[in-house]
Amino acid sequence: MQNWLFPCGALGVAAVLIAQPAQAQTVSISAVELLQTETGLSIVLTVPDGENLEVSTSSTESTFTADISNAQLNLPGGEIFEQANPAPGIRAVSVIPLDVSRVRVTVVGETDGLTSVVQQEAQQLVFQVEAPTVLETPATETPDDVPVTEDSPEEPGTEEPSADVPFEEDDDLEIIVTATRTEEETEDVPRSVTVVKREDIEREGLAGGDLTSTLGKLVPGLGPPTSDGRTRVFDLRGRPAQILIDGIPQTGNASFGTELSAIDPSSIERVEVVRGPTAIFGDGATGGVINIITRTPTEEGQQVRLGLTLRPDFDNLSEGGVGFKVDTGITGKEGKFDFLLNAAFDVNDPSFDAEGDRIPPTDGLNNDNRAINVLAKAGFDISENQRVQFTYSFFNNVFATDFTADTASIIPPGNQEVDALEVGEIRFGDNEPSQTVQNFNITYRHQDVFDSEVNVQAFLRTTDLTQNITDIRQNPALAPLLFNPFLPLVSQTQLDALELGGRLQVDTPITERLSLLWGADVSYEENEQLFLDIDPDAFDNDQEANVFREFNQSPLYRLRNAGTFAQLQWNATDKLAFSGGARYENIRLSVDDYTVSPFAGGFFGFFPPAQVEGGSVTVDDFVFNAGIVYKATDQISLYGNFAQGFSIPSVGIALGLVAEGSTLEDNAQLEPQKVNNYELGVRGNFDDLTLSLAGFLSTSSLGSTIQVDQTGITSQVRAPQRNYGVEFTADWQPVDRWRLGTILSWNEGENNPEDDGDDSFVPLSSIDIQPFKATVYVENETLPGWRTRLQAVFVGGRDRAFDAGVDQFQVTGYTVVDLFSTVKLGPGKLQFGIKNLLDNQFLPVSSQERTGIQEIRRFPGEGRTYSIRYSFEF
Repeated sequence: MQNWLFPCGALGVAAVLIAQPAQAQTVSISAVELLQTETGLSIVLTVPDGENLEVSTSSTESTFTADISNAQLNLPGGEIFEQANPAPGIRAVSVIPLDVSRVRVTVVGETDGLTSVVQQEAQQLVFQVEAPTVLETPATETPDDVPVTEDSPEEPGTEEPSADVPFEEDDDLEIIVTATRTEEETEDVPRSVTVVKREDIEREGLAGGDLTSTLGKLVPGLGPPTSDGRTRVFDLRGRPAQILIDGIPQTGNASFGTELSAIDPSSIERVEVVRGPTAIFGDGATGGVINIITRTPTEEGQQVRLGLTLRPDFDNLSEGGVGFKVDTGITGKEGKFDFLLNAAFDVNDPSFDAEGDRIPPTDGLNNDNRAINVLAKAGFDISENQRVQFTYSFFNNVFATDFTADTASIIPPGNQEVDALEVGEIRFGDNEPSQTVQNFNITYRHQDVFDSEVNVQAFLRTTDLTQNITDIRQNPALAPLLFNPFLPLVSQTQLDALELGGRLQVDTPITERLSLLWGADVSYEENEQLFLDIDPDAFDNDQEANVFREFNQSPLYRLRNAGTFAQLQWNATDKLAFSGGARYENIRLSVDDYTVSPFAGGFFGFFPPAQVEGGSVTVDDFVFNAGIVYKATDQISLYGNFAQGFSIPSVGIALGLVAEGSTLEDNAQLEPQKVNNYELGVRGNFDDLTLSLAGFLSTSSLGSTIQVDQTGITSQVRAPQRNYGVEFTADWQPVDRWRLGTILSWNEGENNPEDDGDDSFVPLSSIDIQPFKATVYVENETLPGWRTRLQAVFVGGRDRAFDAGVDQFQVTGYTVVDLFSTVKLGPGKLQFGIKNLLDNQFLPVSSQERTGIQEIRRFPGEGRTYSIRYSFEF
């Protein structure tokens, strides 16, 4: 244990000693007072005599924000100050540190029309905030001449958090947009939503840019982290999720599962995950929605950020075991114009397992590759009520390497771990293994069009992905295929995809308690997947990847998706709220005459791939949703939800593997699926404890699941399907400076391939059904500005599908422990992480399912890895 305790302890002691002088460079805020006035509230910050604070302010219709760039909170009771309902018309006030030298004051009003004035005096900074309408103060409330301070007793029944809680976050003010497509507080949403914040993304991203690792640990209902950052074996509640970046769909109908590798974590502000299907977004979100929300421009002045991350593998330095990342950003606002530019360059070193063996490279983010991401935003406030914003994101990941998976390590076959083999540099020409994703987004908002708020979005996404070379000649499971002249024995797979579309939504208030959200979405998508057949002689003799012919994995096809929706929100009382709505979805598929995949119809024939007549099909349907939230007490709320999702399954699989003579109209694989989801949940928010518990059941008369046969070939099964499960979260602060919590997920599922009654249901494959997962953490603020987190992820086993003959593999459970430490140091912060602290040798679930011809991808997980990062803003 001394091997990992020493660097962390030494780091913390050094950080505390070095960090002390930095506090002298800032102005200390020693007290916060709230004073009610006739028109609102005064917020008084106490500072040393003669010290000036640098303040920049901004406001929306209902929120006032002030950033103090040269201050530090030093309150008697802790690091933050928060007060709920401090005055009529004011919902909440918070004073929190943003970093070692910046403090933010936030005031949230009950309605629009909040105004403010800032006054700086000898020993005080005063914010005078006026609410638009102030009711007469009841005699039982705090008199005007009595200040409310951080030491004032809490009134019974309020939800004010204790000011001496160092870990307390602004949960009461947490606003989400994904669940309802409008700004909504989490506690008002009648369904399960998880928000992964910037702090979590930054901490978990220390070891690399793989979002599946971050979300797999922190989001209930999602599968555990994958070995290669792909979304295969990463379903949400057993069904596919729609992945968005700022509302732009990333999960096209054709995919190699790399959608969560399309943006660097340094560009992300937060991730909102809606668990369960949704009729709000449509477009295939039968498992839920994962919305990646990027950073936003500063509200005043200019700000520059810089970060450097090192990932040394101390046991394998001689083999290139050093990775690094540089990320930087600049943002500013001048008058009505604001902008943001963020850039990151990430070089990942080779990965090694706990036994010291090199892990073969993948087409993902965590192993032997280099990536660059640029995010640019420019916004303009046309008027007080109108704004337009342009966003462009470019992401490029190159995973060409001198290593490949060693086929000899899995001879004879038998579900073994695959070794890496050095083959030297390969000259790829125009087909270098890489992924390039570009997103372009224009949004326009008008907040007062006949008393309605109108939002319009137009977007474009392009994806170009070429994978590493696959050589099936040495795979013993495929020996008979060597005699088929129409199979690509040495090949690369390639995806060329484009999606463009637009969204219109109008939020119309009908009464003070009733509102209607309505609008329309439309998108157009083109997808094509190819096998690039490599000349084997040039590959063997000259290390050249020369493409001499191409085969379809799936042909070029086009999808047009159009939908209209309407959603009512009725706050019947202060404790009871209803929501409900409907969506009409219309999907059209078209494809020209094409040639099927060379792997269609068996492997042993000597005939060229079959020709299939093209055509078009159109499917449509209505989907509905309804929800209720009941606030039983100030701390406990109950909710129920019914939601439907509508989609067509993977067209690429359906088109690529059909038999000769088939047509689109008689292809049962293309039939749409409609999912019904039922959910009940409860949330609790107490002074030192937050809880959530949800149970769900989703059914579909024609589901869509993945199954792998004995040879390792993936197929799509269409049959009646049901999924169900339970999710639980808890965060508890039992004493000062300590916090602990857990995230638990259990789900199961069955389908009925024979469609002949309930007795014929069989377990779904473990590719779709994730095993039991639990994340447990304990966090401690050892000293002011020094926080350490110990976290363990437990993944259970699952053998139901194996015992039923559905799977060719069993899932064996494993545990991975991580350690993170963050220290305020100088003008910024220093972060230190150890992934897989106990150096456990394990196979991720995403590797365990690789059998037969896919055994070549049974890669072990990484052993103990170290990361260190320093970042600062100015």
